[in-house]
Amino acid sequence: MKIKRRTLKYMFVLILILLLVYLVSQYLKKDQYTFKDSRFSYSENKGKPSYEILLRSSNETFDMYSVNFKSRDFMDYETKIYGRLFMPKGKDNVPGLVLLPGGGVTKESEITLAGFIASLGYAVLTIDQRGLGETGGIYLGLEQDYAVFKEGKEPINHLSVFDGLRAYDVLKEIKGVDKNNIAIAGESMGGRYAVIAAAIDKRLKGVIAISSSGFHVKDDSSNPYNSYLLSIDIDNYISSISPNPVIMIHGTNDTTVPLESARFTFNLAKEPKKFFIAEGCGHGYCDAMKKDLENSLNEIFWNKK
Repeated sequence: MKIKRRTLKYMFVLILILLLVYLVSQYLKKDQYTFKDSRFSYSENKGKPSYEILLRSSNETFDMYSVNFKSRDFMDYETKIYGRLFMPKGKDNVPGLVLLPGGGVTKESEITLAGFIASLGYAVLTIDQRGLGETGGIYLGLEQDYAVFKEGKEPINHLSVFDGLRAYDVLKEIKGVDKNNIAIAGESMGGRYAVIAAAIDKRLKGVIAISSSGFHVKDDSSNPYNSYLLSIDIDNYISSISPNPVIMIHGTNDTTVPLESARFTFNLAKEPKKFFIAEGCGHGYCDAMKKDLENSLNEIFWNKK
């Protein structure tokens, strides 16, 4: 039985389409996580984020939304990250900022700071990190996390950086946000996650680390923890952020992360970079940092020195 040329043509096109669909599906299934030379990374192409958004409250300056999005699972535990989005009123195509709280700090504790940044005309997305607040789930100490890493699986400290990167992906999808003008910031441990995220994904326009520093891990092959510790030490990443700006803000009375520790990490960064000192501030953001923070945002988003 003869097959018409037109039928053969349609069959050929169908086979090509099926092959293309298969190749795309295999690409999307490809593991986005890589680890090499004591550093980890995630692919920029993570697929379209799955998220939900709901208006919670509104004032004269900004609207506040509840946001949740699917992130990478920790082993067999499903992970959904919960956050708050602050959108300035009366403005469109605004720059955006991912704001990561410190260790043990919920997104609710960032509402005042996020609201201030939104009042300056920026969209802000802050989140509950793993093990906290609505996000809940598992967060491991360093020894337990190292045990996971030793088995060749993604440790929590790496996944926490991914959460910041995924928050960036979500913020790009929000109507009214300039998807090409988004940066990342964080306090304390959140600042560490933010620095590593900015080194991994150079599409982020810059990073602001408040009350944060590296661990200053020495490269010692005799230490079984060494490769893991280097992988979460921002000293190992901060020089890779250039040519995007690195800005660090630190209080003189910080007894949790000493000022000199932050200076050590800052000195490893390449230009452009700035280090602001807030007199009398302890650990974390304080009102004395307001002007430096505003100037930092102007420099990152508008290139105002």
